[in-house]
Amino acid sequence: MDEGEWVRRIQEGETRYLTPLIERYYAGIQKYCYYRLRSEEESKDLTQETFYRFCRHIARYSNSGKCRAYLYTIARNLCNDHLRKRVQFPSMEFDEAVTWEAVWQGLSIEEQVEKGQLVDELLHLLPEEQREPVFMRFCLDLTFRDIARITGVNVCMVQYRVKRGLNSLRSHLERSDYVEQASAVHHRNPAELPLVPR
Repeated sequence: MDEGEWVRRIQEGETRYLTPLIERYYAGIQKYCYYRLRSEEESKDLTQETFYRFCRHIARYSNSGKCRAYLYTIARNLCNDHLRKRVQFPSMEFDEAVTWEAVWQGLSIEEQVEKGQLVDELLHLLPEEQREPVFMRFCLDLTFRDIARITGVNVCMVQYRVKRGLNSLRSHLERSDYVEQASAVHHRNPAELPLVPR
């Protein structure tokens, strides 16, 4: 049974079909919310709120193969609202930010890679208009068309922003490699330096 049939049956009152729909998209929605909020607890809350709102308005939802995009749109709007409230009350988030930094400092490089920290740090080098579509495309595996639906930007602009973001990341990595190589040569002992023909 496909997703459209699940939605139709849910709309007819067969709520048991909510389970496979939620199971299909829950992890991705929570990953997106966590990316936006940087809080495990808040990301869980907003993920649940996303599905609650979807269910509450299911009667008005007209399924046209866009359920995933619709759920991400709800999640995105909830995250935006939540972040606006954070800006109004910034002092509440200070301890959490400090804790977040402390957690990452205690991890080995392997654990950071495993948990996506290095990817996360790279993404934060980008402006938000590039960061979000790059994250959605490569970390959530959304199509350009879905990203366009979720963000309200046309497909060509999404593709352009993703391409610009990837080019920026590539340039940064190339610069980092160059700096590391130059630094390694500079810090060698004289005995380790290669012999230069005279």
